[in-house]
Amino acid sequence: MLVVLGIIGILAAMTLPSFKNAGKGNVTESATRQLMDDLALARLKAMSQRSKVYVVFAPDLNFFFGANTLSANTSNYLTTNIAANNLVGGQLTSYALYSPRMVGEQPGQSTPRYLSEWHSLPDGAFIPAGAFRNGGLFHNAFGGMAAPLTNQQILLDDTYVSNQQIPLPFIGFDESGRLFRRTTNIALPIVEGSVMHPKDSTGQTNLVMNTDAVETAQPIALNGIVAGIEYLVLGPLGSWVNYPPGGPAYAVGQTFVGLPAPPANRVNYTPSGNARVVQLYGLRLDWVTGRAKAIRPELQ
Repeated sequence: MLVVLGIIGILAAMTLPSFKNAGKGNVTESATRQLMDDLALARLKAMSQRSKVYVVFAPDLNFFFGANTLSANTSNYLTTNIAANNLVGGQLTSYALYSPRMVGEQPGQSTPRYLSEWHSLPDGAFIPAGAFRNGGLFHNAFGGMAAPLTNQQILLDDTYVSNQQIPLPFIGFDESGRLFRRTTNIALPIVEGSVMHPKDSTGQTNLVMNTDAVETAQPIALNGIVAGIEYLVLGPLGSWVNYPPGGPAYAVGQTFVGLPAPPANRVNYTPSGNARVVQLYGLRLDWVTGRAKAIRPELQ
């Protein structure tokens, strides 16, 4: 019996790391599945209603104020209107389905409206702030990667006035179910970590401050790049990595794929400005079909 118990103990110790990874993976798995389902719903609505449908996201507040894109009137609306709580209290985690037109409207007419309530990702998962600056992923992205689409501004709610449209980041589907204005596939990253929304003295979250997001993903060692594995660049806005060293620069929120070696330097990368590299989790959307597929890299 002692020998059997000893063997059981050894097997339990060997499998413990796997259980830990599985528990962590459940967070991103749940978030990925939720986003896949809602993106599929947006695609179906675009095809059935024969109109564009956007999945709009609540970014960090620097997305707006750091780019100096809001008028004084709109800034006041963002900080005081009840609908703004969806953005302030849902930074990096909330999204909703939105259509710029209603079914049956004549050409030239448009009545934009939300097609769903604001949804939130499961606790422990969020979209990194840098991803919202990636013009290859989100429309209306900033940071020098893409200018906002002036005819694709989003309303905070259905009780709007014309000057209260703001350039919320979004992923869109056209009437045929394809990705809106895309000619390549896109990868939407999801990272593990905690998101803490600041509150004022009354306990309300409608306080115009950036949320405090802390990633818990394990950084990849400088010499740890593996061929064929996709990676995501995290870190402070304005930082980047060069991969391979001396090669292309990838800003925070961008992704790259490990290249086959040799040469030996393809296992290395050069960080700048406290940037770090993690394995990419999330989902990939095919630009032709609009269908999403989960990104599940091998656990290292």
